[in-house]
Amino acid sequence: MNYFYKIALLLLALIFFSISDSYAQDLKDNLKEYEALSDSITKYKPTDNRLSIDFAKRQLLLAEKGRDTVKIIQSLHFIGRNSQFISEFKQSIEFFERELALISFIDVNEEKYKRLTADYYTEIEILAQLGQNYVALGQFNKALKLYDKCVAIAEKENLEFYKAIMPTIIADLYATIGNYRVALKKNKESYEALKTVNDVSDTTKIANRGFVAINISNSYLNLAKLDSALWILDEGLKEKLDTLSISSKQLFVGQRGEVYLEKKEYQKALNYLLEAHSLAVQYDSVVGPASYSLELAECYFYLKNYQLAIDKLEQGLILKKQRTKEIHLTEDYKLLAKIYKQSGNLEKSNENFEKYILNQTALEKSKDTITSAFHTQEVSNLEKEKSTQKNTFYLFMSIGLGLLVLLITFIIYLIKEKKKNTEKFNVLLSKFNQEEKTTFEIIDTKDKVLEEKISAEVNEETTYLILAGLQSLKEQEYFLRQDCNSYNVAKKIKTNTSYLSKVINSHFEKNFNTYINDLRINYAILRLKNDSRFRSFSVQSIAEEIGYKSADSFARYFKLSTGLNPSFYIKQLNSLD
Repeated sequence: MNYFYKIALLLLALIFFSISDSYAQDLKDNLKEYEALSDSITKYKPTDNRLSIDFAKRQLLLAEKGRDTVKIIQSLHFIGRNSQFISEFKQSIEFFERELALISFIDVNEEKYKRLTADYYTEIEILAQLGQNYVALGQFNKALKLYDKCVAIAEKENLEFYKAIMPTIIADLYATIGNYRVALKKNKESYEALKTVNDVSDTTKIANRGFVAINISNSYLNLAKLDSALWILDEGLKEKLDTLSISSKQLFVGQRGEVYLEKKEYQKALNYLLEAHSLAVQYDSVVGPASYSLELAECYFYLKNYQLAIDKLEQGLILKKQRTKEIHLTEDYKLLAKIYKQSGNLEKSNENFEKYILNQTALEKSKDTITSAFHTQEVSNLEKEKSTQKNTFYLFMSIGLGLLVLLITFIIYLIKEKKKNTEKFNVLLSKFNQEEKTTFEIIDTKDKVLEEKISAEVNEETTYLILAGLQSLKEQEYFLRQDCNSYNVAKKIKTNTSYLSKVINSHFEKNFNTYINDLRINYAILRLKNDSRFRSFSVQSIAEEIGYKSADSFARYFKLSTGLNPSFYIKQLNSLD
């Protein structure tokens, strides 16, 4: 019996050691393959990010098979981060959330995990990256909550880098709702703060300052400070912020192209944008072809190459719709509608214009969501402050009573103003019922001071030709174009600006600008009354539709002519439906 027992133990031992040797060999083989994959990732990341992600996924499987927590976290982070670069935001979220869940179960102070902390595989980093993914997908409430957590962690743990970088990340939300001044202020704050942080490598500082420089330039661009937008790019080039990767070089080149596009230097803009597009394709052959499609199409449009502009936009839209919500493509649809209209394809123009309107409405709602989120955040912060400062209760109460008095006063003022405006609206509306008065004479401004009081120098035949030309352009609705100025009008009716001005002064008792503004405002009054869909446009869109470059200019002339704000006029018309 003892003999057989010893034989059994010996056999079990042999099996155990055989299995152990096999497992050890598997680990060696896994490690060898893992290192080979690391070499492939390093080789292909600069030129083919998607291929490098595929290698990282295979690395992840090996790390999970070997139960190597450090390597698992590193692989998850690499896939999550690089998925962002190729606009695979949902995939990025999936891998970052897996990484976050894993990190929450480990002790980062343990020796084998200290390297992870040193390389920024930390909770705050993952939360920040998740937030940026949610912004890209239009889920702004989720993003803001994650950013709040990041700010709290950075303050609590005194993390210099994150205290420096969070303002520019939050600035992106302000830019989304059109508050470019606040976005610019926050981006500048990050740009300066990143100069002096000591808890990151120089490479990390350069990479992030390059990113912030692009954001600052974009803020200046949206504020129409074009020279400043170029200046910050030049400053970035001096510091070689564009030299870390193809992606960083692409961003600087592309941003310069966008600034020159806004400056209306279309050929120069096209050259930069084509270079940036080439770099984008080189960096990512799948998403890259869609990069700068809108900007390139705009260049081609203004250079009158309509078919190339259409092709570029259509191709870009196909790729973009696979990775982003359509509400982020409103400008693409708007430009496409404009190009089709210019090329004579009214059916396609209307089709794309309807898409623009639908998505613009949805985009405005998403902006309201961010604004609401910021408001909710402010209320939450106020509540926290109240709970920690109870002894200021009576002060707050006094302030509240004062504000209430002001609010009541303001409400009374608004009621009176509304009553006045309603009376003005009724007077304006009554003019539509005067059949003997043509609709284009509802607003007929007379200038007290004219450039030319008489047209004696203009003979009767020339005067007749100028008036006939003006009537023809009026019937063509040329006054709705943004390039409608005295020079272009004079050129179209084959006269000079002096004769044009004198005839308009004498015949209409107004100067040229007043004449054009009256036509536009009359058109707006009439169309808003008769076209309920037109009333659903934003004030900016209405302004652009009737020839103004900004909503402020349109609103100012509308109120000057009617005594009403456009928004009030629209609201009153809607109440009649």
